[in-house]
Amino acid sequence: MSIRVEVIEALSKKAVELFRADQAALGPETRFIEDLGAKSIDMVKFSALLEDIYEVEVPYMEFVKKLTFGDAAAYIAGMFGE
Repeated sequence: MSIRVEVIEALSKKAVELFRADQAALGPETRFIEDLGAKSIDMVKFSALLEDIYEVEVPYMEFVKKLTFGDAAAYIAGMFGE
């Protein structure tokens, strides 16, 4: 499984936990703010999740520029040259 797919799955599971979202409706096009209503604390939780999973630093100010799960997945995958 590619890192991008793993990241989207991890973000989807976290969205279910935080927002009680329907996991089947979540995917690469899911928007953090417009679709989920994520606030800054939620974005911190998403970035911390990815830091824990991939053992990388995910700067908050850079992460909040990612509009969708797909954008976030591409960003993390890029850290690993994917």
